[in-house]
Amino acid sequence: MWTALRADRTGRSGRREPIVAVASWAGLDVFRPIAALYAGQLAYRRHEEMLRPWLAFVIIAVLMAWSLAMLFYRRRTVTTTVLEIAIAVAGIVASRFVDTPENIAAGVATIPSIWPAGSVLGAAVLLGVRGGLVAAVVIGVADLIAVGFVPTATTLHNIVLLVLLGGLFGLAVDLAREGQQRLEAVLAEQERLKERERLSRAVHDGVLQALAYINRRGNELGGESAELARLAAEQERSLRDLITSSHPAPLASGGRDLRARLLPLETHRVSVVTPAVPVEVTPRVADEVARAVEAALDNVTRHAGPDAEAWVLVEGTRDAVRVTVRDNGVGMEPGRLAQAQNQGRLGASASIRSRIEDLGGSVSWRSRPGAGCTVVIDVPSRRDRVTS
Repeated sequence: MWTALRADRTGRSGRREPIVAVASWAGLDVFRPIAALYAGQLAYRRHEEMLRPWLAFVIIAVLMAWSLAMLFYRRRTVTTTVLEIAIAVAGIVASRFVDTPENIAAGVATIPSIWPAGSVLGAAVLLGVRGGLVAAVVIGVADLIAVGFVPTATTLHNIVLLVLLGGLFGLAVDLAREGQQRLEAVLAEQERLKERERLSRAVHDGVLQALAYINRRGNELGGESAELARLAAEQERSLRDLITSSHPAPLASGGRDLRARLLPLETHRVSVVTPAVPVEVTPRVADEVARAVEAALDNVTRHAGPDAEAWVLVEGTRDAVRVTVRDNGVGMEPGRLAQAQNQGRLGASASIRSRIEDLGGSVSWRSRPGAGCTVVIDVPSRRDRVTS
């Protein structure tokens, strides 16, 4: 039975169910025939004092036949649930014609005994808290009809138990289904992210590498090839933006994981080192820092030399993020940035410094001829903590 339980995750209701619902269906399949046997032995023990003992055994036979049929009919639908409740109601109401008025007034149990509780549980498992409560009310009304609307203490006790059983168990199943849906949504999103990452790696290992080579080689050849290099560089940047924008990495707090924006920048000449835990920033901080890093790496490609390599190091604290971009290229003379700015070449100033300062952060450059260049970017991790 447990092998079938593990294999049948639809709960025989036509949809994939949480394990608590599947286990409940299996438990009900066992409960029904046992409850029918229990009701049968109770009826047999007092059949001599009944007005119509034959009717009692007809009721027991119907309950047992339905219980056995449910062992072979594997689907649970609204129709089967309604039929089961109808059988339970008919058995309870028919009990009024089995016992004497004196026995009924004394609080003798109805012929189905505890069997109708299974129909309440079945409705709760299939339809949730509302289905469980409706089934409990229907069975409760049948109990009142059986005692002529003069309920005994036992009758009221049973009705209260049925309402609690249907309501609480239905609520538990509803919560389990909600949890299952959320889990499946998370797993599906993880699969989509893995597929996007696989495609991103393929693009990085192929198209981006080719575009970077065309850009570098075109700049080396000069002339008309320089225009081809410029177009290749533009397409490379556009493709990188497309890849990084497809990895928003939303966190539970609504922020973004900066690692997911910077890791796609890694190539055979660029290494990206990140912490093992998410570096949470606002979406704007993630976008602006990523574009600043792209600009710094573009400068490496253009000015550090054809064999230069670069490293991107990401560090994060609760309130701030530091990204260091270092290369082993030709470096630059002291005052070169100021000189370039005076000449109207605003790449480093506009693309890097202005972006970061708008976030309330700062940028510094360290370099000397022949020793490469290091760019240090410091920004608050959340823009709303920065006062204007």
